[in-house]
Amino acid sequence: MKRKTATDVILENPEFSMLKEIIIAAEKGDAFRTQDATFFLPSNAAFNKANIFSASVITSKPDSIDIFLNRHVLKGQVSYADFTAGKYDNIDKTLKLEIAKKDTAFTVNGARIARKDVSASNGIIQVLDSVYVKVIR
Repeated sequence: MKRKTATDVILENPEFSMLKEIIIAAEKGDAFRTQDATFFLPSNAAFNKANIFSASVITSKPDSIDIFLNRHVLKGQVSYADFTAGKYDNIDKTLKLEIAKKDTAFTVNGARIARKDVSASNGIIQVLDSVYVKVIR
C-alpha cells in the first residue's frame, strides 16, 4: 500500500480540518504532495488555543495564506531525533525557524511539538501545539 502524502494526511484527518480549509482555499494541495519537507502542522486544538475557531480568520486575507503555510514548512526531511537547536530557513526563505530545546522537548519558534514524526511519503509531519509562528529576525 502506498504511503500518504502530507496533503493526504491533512485532508483525511479531522484533527486538521481547519488547516485543510486553509490549504483548499490557497489551492496548495498539490504543492504539499510534491515537496520533500518537514511540515510543522498546527492541529485544530492549536488553532483553538489561539482563539481561532474558523479558518476564515486566515482565508479572508488571501495574501496571508501562502505566508502562513510557508512559515510551517522546512525544506528537507528532519526527524525529531535529528533536530538540533538553531535557526533554519523556511521553505521559501522568507522566515527563520528557530528550533530550540526546552527541558526535554523541542520547540519551533516557541510552539511545542505535541506529536512527533508522523510519516508521509513526501516528508515528516511534526504536530504543533500552537498556531503562532513568530518571525525571528
